[in-house]
Amino acid sequence: MDNRDQGRTEDNVPAIAPSGGHPGAAPGEGASTDWSVLPVVRGSEDSVVMVLWRLLRQEPALIVSAGYVLLSLLGLWSSYFFYLRFELSILDYLQISDFLVAGLRDPAYAAILGGGIALAIVVGWPDTLRRRNPAKVDALRARHWGWRLLFSRSPLTSWDISGVRPLTGLCMAVALFMALGAAIYSLDKAEGIRTEGQGNRVTVHLTGDVAPLQGDARLLGSSSAFVFLWWPQQHRAEAVPISAIKRLQAAVVAPKAVAAPRPAPAAR
Repeated sequence: MDNRDQGRTEDNVPAIAPSGGHPGAAPGEGASTDWSVLPVVRGSEDSVVMVLWRLLRQEPALIVSAGYVLLSLLGLWSSYFFYLRFELSILDYLQISDFLVAGLRDPAYAAILGGGIALAIVVGWPDTLRRRNPAKVDALRARHWGWRLLFSRSPLTSWDISGVRPLTGLCMAVALFMALGAAIYSLDKAEGIRTEGQGNRVTVHLTGDVAPLQGDARLLGSSSAFVFLWWPQQHRAEAVPISAIKRLQAAVVAPKAVAAPRPAPAAR
């Protein structure tokens, strides 16, 4: 065997010789543990994620474009479920420019993305540790049933059962969490406006009318051509063309009451 082959690694783990271990120690007990939470890359060179990553590294400008497209798709997905609670087919009112900015309207999407990545890493961490430290994990599994449960090969703790690459599985889990989280967030936000009176209250002045429309509407959102309103009194949603609106006036915010200064104590 070539001497260069002795330094090869398996599953992206450096081959570390035991240092300071006893001759009778169990395998892996004297080696340092690799606690990295990043998914194992070695063996995933032919996965779709790695192919796309190599392409993005060759063309860094595509990273911004790809991220922008993904964020726009997430915004469209969320908008669909949000307006679905008001029986508005939002896709019929959007133009090309609206598709491009759909994901930039709510900073909660960034939190959903971060939460999806964190959840996928935490759930896949036992599988990552097992791949990076096979000898030490086998030693731990032999000690206690808790370690055997943690490092067991099941659909929730190992990508081996699913038949996908670890890196691909992690990306799929993040995408699924983002889609599910964005839909739940949008439906909950819409339900708060429908049933609990939340949302931005506005008074609508139409072009050509002297007096505003009766009642306080809730501003659901807007596109390049329409403003979407919800009327709690009529329990009705509508899309009003921007050209027909002269002014949208926000509800008057009552000033906070200022406590009167306490009188100075009388001199004795």
